[in-house]
Amino acid sequence: MALMKSLALNPVLVDDELRLRLRRIIHVEVDDSMIDLLAYIVLHEPITLYRISKNTKYAISTVYKKAKRMMYYGLIRPYAYDVEDCDREKTIYETTVTGLLLCLAYKCVDDEVVLNRLCHKWQMRSYCCQRLLKTLYVLPALLEIDSNNMRVIEEPRALMVMILNNAEKLRGLVNENLFRETINTATHYLVSRLFLDGQIVTKSSLLLGNEKFVVNVSLDGDVYVYMCKLCSKQCTATNLAINSQCTLLHEIKKIVWGTLH
Repeated sequence: MALMKSLALNPVLVDDELRLRLRRIIHVEVDDSMIDLLAYIVLHEPITLYRISKNTKYAISTVYKKAKRMMYYGLIRPYAYDVEDCDREKTIYETTVTGLLLCLAYKCVDDEVVLNRLCHKWQMRSYCCQRLLKTLYVLPALLEIDSNNMRVIEEPRALMVMILNNAEKLRGLVNENLFRETINTATHYLVSRLFLDGQIVTKSSLLLGNEKFVVNVSLDGDVYVYMCKLCSKQCTATNLAINSQCTLLHEIKKIVWGTLH
């Protein structure tokens, strides 16, 4: 509700350019009935297919057919099963992030509703809608770097790590203001997760940080600085020389030493 109030006070428009770019990165052939049913699920999720058929003009056979197609494209997924009966009619469905983005691309419901759902699924309910939109505007560029990145958008922490890991490439694909705001959002998000989960370990590196800095330390010992506010330089998206006398190196060593002992 907080996001909805924020949008009401400060209306934010999703422009046609973003909608078009979202259509291009989500390779799904849609028709009017699929958009109608996706919109209904967005508005009423989680919901069974039987209830969708009961409350819309579509026959249950049509709903099943379209739901199967939407699941194939990753637009919806099973949310839960009836404890007494696990047949298909009792399966409860919800939208995925991909489904919400497609809904946004075709404006199948009000943008405010979709943004609210995205905030919930990406665990960004404490963020303002502008930060969420900045992340959305970066997605097409992120997928231009590697189309396989589409697989991680369902998991917010993986998405933010991916943004930071591709920071240098992103810098050349988006304007400087959008780049910095997106890096700041990803950094802030991961710092909050660091406090909850401890250090974040990726496949080949370790993400370390606190409210003053966030860095990525590779297995080879290379240090990439996403954000640092330990001194007046206020470094962002840069490599740190191992032989540097920077205060940041001492902070990293303290964290790593404390982790090992």
